[in-house]
Amino acid sequence: MTLSDEFLGALEDLCPVRGKEAVAALDPGFYPDNLAAGVAAHPRTVSEIQAIVELCRTHRVSIVPHGGRTGLAGAAASMPGQLIVDLKAMNRIEKVDVVSGTVRVQAGATLQSVQDECASHGLTPGIDIAARGSATIGGMISTNAGGMEAFRCGVMRHRVLGLEAVLPDGSVFSDLTCVTKANEGLDIKHLLIGAEGRLGIVTRAVLKLEQLPLATSTVLTSFENAAGAVAAFHNLRAAGNLLRAEIMWRSYAESVAKDVGLDDLIASFDGNVFVLFEHEGATQQDAQTVQEDVLIPLIEDGTISYAIVAQNDRQASDFWRIREDSWAVERQRPGGYWYDVSVPLEGLDQYVGELENDLKNIAANVHLSCMGHLGDGNLHVTVAGSDGVHPDKELVDHAVLSRLRLKGGSFSAEHGIGLEKMKALAAYGDPAKLRFARAIKQAIDPESLMNPGKVQS
Repeated sequence: MTLSDEFLGALEDLCPVRGKEAVAALDPGFYPDNLAAGVAAHPRTVSEIQAIVELCRTHRVSIVPHGGRTGLAGAAASMPGQLIVDLKAMNRIEKVDVVSGTVRVQAGATLQSVQDECASHGLTPGIDIAARGSATIGGMISTNAGGMEAFRCGVMRHRVLGLEAVLPDGSVFSDLTCVTKANEGLDIKHLLIGAEGRLGIVTRAVLKLEQLPLATSTVLTSFENAAGAVAAFHNLRAAGNLLRAEIMWRSYAESVAKDVGLDDLIASFDGNVFVLFEHEGATQQDAQTVQEDVLIPLIEDGTISYAIVAQNDRQASDFWRIREDSWAVERQRPGGYWYDVSVPLEGLDQYVGELENDLKNIAANVHLSCMGHLGDGNLHVTVAGSDGVHPDKELVDHAVLSRLRLKGGSFSAEHGIGLEKMKALAAYGDPAKLRFARAIKQAIDPESLMNPGKVQS
């Protein structure tokens, strides 16, 4: 299916448009099909988006909203006959309110740009992800992004105070409140947050801000198991000023360290689990003191197997590189299966142990890689075979996902559903919740104009 010349001509009268060759030159992100539509509109204003939506309704052309194309679940995948609406031209940071601790920003602004602008005022949006340089605020809202600070600041849903979006009928939903308390009945913005563009196109938002840390200290630790890591986490958090706690099982840490040339850094560490802890303080020494006051007794009683406090920015950067360069796992074993799950903290060891046993029963030479955000139990799991021969995916899916609901966890932690997890949603999602979601979609977008074929379709 192709878009008609009449439609394309009318679209070019509304805003800048990229055709097939220009679209092909863009970075598609994780999913090559993100750009399969071959046509992208680049609106600069809300009124242009409204006009695009009206044109698409008239010609029955469905819309796939795009941000930074950093999503890992396929929510931005498109196909011929659809129109990509790319929000990157709407990237202004409109207002930082230092007194109220808020920022109003257009949807196409990257997280990094918002972080940098807020940092100049001693503030931070309270959310951080590895793709900060390209992920857009609108995309993060639409996928309800999580990241490394969720255990203390919440996920994107908890950072949004106000929201603006163009709805499937072309009208503008505008609820750009700048306060935490606005108890005005059903909070419609929360339908749009995490909807992955299926209920409208997010155009602006007001985000809650936090104080930027004055100084930080990073320590890389190792433990015999996750239970020890959780105990250290609770002790460090109780001591105050814990910013981040990132967990890595040994197989993951060794894979990345080998790939990026940092083998020697972790060679002296014992134990099966690594954790990066980051604290804030008035000075780096203050932050280190808090860490050492808690860590030394845990080292002495054997809870912590080994620890190194970063002595400078470069060493801290090396620690974080091992955590954040997760694509090293893909480079070493291409084509593996990636999962994004949540597990209650008390069940981390049991979950990973059961998964290891299940995978051994599925196939020989299966490599399990696991890391994530310790504070909220969000694990990123990769399963791959050797020499490009991977185990049966349905069996692996069942091993990774089937126990989570009974444990009180989730098969989809922070990356959303998109195309990747629709089958899992049908298998493990609550039926009543799915009925409600489909009813809302039908009520708001009866013509299925916005991002059809994703999530609950």
